[in-house]
Order: sequence, then C-alpha cells, then structure tokens
Amino acid sequence: MATTKKETRLNIRIDPELKEAAQDVASDMGIDLSAAVNMFIVKMVKDHALPFTPTSLPVETLQALKEAKHSDKLKKYRTPDDMWEDLDV
Repeated sequence: MATTKKETRLNIRIDPELKEAAQDVASDMGIDLSAAVNMFIVKMVKDHALPFTPTSLPVETLQALKEAKHSDKLKKYRTPDDMWEDLDV
C-alpha cells in the first residue's frame, strides 16, 4: 500500500523585492523558492541550528572579511600614491 506524504502550508510575510530576488537565485540553481525554503527548514531541523552563522556585522565588513580570505585576488598597488590615484581621492 502506497502512502502519501501530507503537506501543510506555511505563510510568511516578506518584502516583494526580496521575494523576487530570492526566486531569481533559486531559479538560477534550478529549484523554486518553495524547494529552497524546504531545504532550509530540513537542514535547520537536522542540525538543530540555523544553516548559517548569524552575525551583526555590516554587509560591507562581511564582504571585506570574505575577500581577505582570498587575498591573492585582491588588487595590489606598488605605492600608496598609486592606490590613492586609483581610488580617485
């Protein structure tokens, strides 16, 4: 005898632009937003934790930390004056 999986609906409120951006990302990965949210919840339940590390650091700081891990890809300057010129300061 085949069993059918019961499903329930989850309603959340989210900024429309954020939802659209999330749908675009999920689509780029070949899934829909519902599948992405389900994956998030499955991982959260499995690990008894969020599937990311919450932080209070600003996005710019997080990006700088990420770039610092790959310092070989950062732009390099021969002199401070070259850097300031490139920054148009």
